[in-house]
Amino acid sequence: MFYWIIYDITKNSKRSKVARMCKNYGLRRVQKSAFAGEITLNKIEMLELECKELLGESDDYLFILPACSNCFNSKRITTGFIDEKRIRDCGYIFAGASG
Repeated sequence: MFYWIIYDITKNSKRSKVARMCKNYGLRRVQKSAFAGEITLNKIEMLELECKELLGESDDYLFILPACSNCFNSKRITTGFIDEKRIRDCGYIFAGASG
């Protein structure tokens, strides 16, 4: 399934570790604090446990948002610049990007 990982983490060291974990699970960075990609339920649960252990009882946030293929393909991008080549090279398609 396709998942989005979005976070707001205050400490640089923890933020860097979460980013490294996301990359190690095969997710792609789409913004400074956002990753996305295809990942199994088992792996996303493992990532969640690792992140919970790292973040503990802090005021930091980490969202794990599933998006089925139909839901993801029906999204709209309403503002902002889109690097279409980079998006196409990621292996998933943003509806609303021309082409």
